[in-house]
Amino acid sequence: MEKWRRFLALEIGIEIKACLYFAVILFYYMLYCFLQGSLYVSIVSIIEIVLTAYAMNYIQVYLLHNFDEGDHLGKKETLLSVACAALYTALSWFFGWYDKSTRASVGFFCYMLLCYVCIFLIFKIKRDMDTAQMNRELEDFKKQKNREL
Repeated sequence: MEKWRRFLALEIGIEIKACLYFAVILFYYMLYCFLQGSLYVSIVSIIEIVLTAYAMNYIQVYLLHNFDEGDHLGKKETLLSVACAALYTALSWFFGWYDKSTRASVGFFCYMLLCYVCIFLIFKIKRDMDTAQMNRELEDFKKQKNREL
């Protein structure tokens, strides 16, 4: 039962992060399309972005040990963030999301690096808030137990 819960927790985490990465990539893609003078985006590109976000998050969670949810942003996490941003950029080039524009691709790479830092901070802040909440609840529980004694 414990393995099932751990697996389920990882899968839920992948769902949340895939949606988050999809949203940030879609924002950049839509901004690119808008700056190119188009108010339309390709459904095929959106599907590619969704599938890419899921695949990358499975890689990040199962092969790269969920580095973007780590406790600190060290050399290893920075290197993995650069590698993943580069892979996202290579896939965007392969799929032609930005019309194989070098300028847009370099911008996308830098944008993804910024996203990795922001997502790392989001998870760190969330974890810190959860820890503080659990500590408050533990203190309340201890006070309640002491009153009962």
